[in-house]
Amino acid sequence: MTYSVDNIIPVNLYLTAAGLGYGDFSSALIFAGSTDLKSGVTFAVDTWRDYSSLNEIAEDFSASSDIYLIATRYFTQIPKPKSVTIWMKNAADASLLDTVNKAEDEVWRYHFFFKNSDLTKANLLQLADWSDAESPPIWVTTSEAGATSASSTTDIAAVMAAKGNRHIFMGYRLPAAIVADSSQAYTMVQLAATFNKFKPNAKNSAITAEYQVLTGIAGDDLKTSSYSALKSKNCAFFTEIELSGETDSLRAINTRSMSSYNEFIDDVINLDVLKNHLQVDGYNYITGTSTKRALTPAGYAGLLTALTTTCKRFYDNGVLGKGTYVDPKTGEVATAENGFVILGKPEDVFNLTDAQRKAREYPATTIYAILARAGHVAEINVYIE
Repeated sequence: MTYSVDNIIPVNLYLTAAGLGYGDFSSALIFAGSTDLKSGVTFAVDTWRDYSSLNEIAEDFSASSDIYLIATRYFTQIPKPKSVTIWMKNAADASLLDTVNKAEDEVWRYHFFFKNSDLTKANLLQLADWSDAESPPIWVTTSEAGATSASSTTDIAAVMAAKGNRHIFMGYRLPAAIVADSSQAYTMVQLAATFNKFKPNAKNSAITAEYQVLTGIAGDDLKTSSYSALKSKNCAFFTEIELSGETDSLRAINTRSMSSYNEFIDDVINLDVLKNHLQVDGYNYITGTSTKRALTPAGYAGLLTALTTTCKRFYDNGVLGKGTYVDPKTGEVATAENGFVILGKPEDVFNLTDAQRKAREYPATTIYAILARAGHVAEINVYIE
């Protein structure tokens, strides 16, 4: 036997795990029932399937089913979403809340779509707190008459606005529009599809739902009092914009979350995505070594660098923007040029308690983030001399 080169130049390979990937915040889940299926089609309960087109949906679901109507609105939007997932409900589930918990344990998707018949007031009240705890937004389209009345406090829009959940997004459509085209009952599903344009890793890709153009949606012509009522209930509406006889395309207006924090829909979605990227990048830094990240200034500096890179990404994509904040140390107004300030410093590890060191905890990191938001209204004052 010849003498092996391994005895002279031994080479050892060390593989690093890939780590976590970012969540797909353009993904969506539709909840179906067995009665929605075409005759002869089987779809086991408590399972899910991905579909990439309306034609594929039509192979399993009747064209008159609510599932097909939901998918119609979703896939009609431009740019077209790449896919949607359908979960088959189990009629034996004790509640819709049990169904969504079961689904989330099996498959992670961000946007949640339900048949309107499933979104009873009782179900929606249960789902509202769940959605804030687990983060999937629930998109609701209502045509309840009381929604356009300022004096109504019992319609679903008024009830949810009073409850104030961040991940409930609701819009109103006139019943007549739904009679003319049944898929209009799921207009909010199509508004959800507009967020496919937001690519967190791409520059200036952040969007606002306000003024989005929805292909195939017929606008509602409402009274001024109706618009005012819908605004007071954080309920979106869909209408054309008119000036001096000229009309613009249909636009989505008042695209607010039901949030008690006075947030728009894009505020809620943007913060969900930012949180995910901070968690993933922080995790991948700590675990992305075959040795260890030392509990030292150098080790903590690496984590701060990773988080800085994350926040800068969200400044570049348009979620964060230059703004001012009150410096907690000086009490003076300061400017965050890139829309964020990370207050942690590498030497903060010297201030850890013995218990924190034994628990191997890095110092808590405080980040001030300033949302760029979007300009929706502009007042113009003209002074004539």
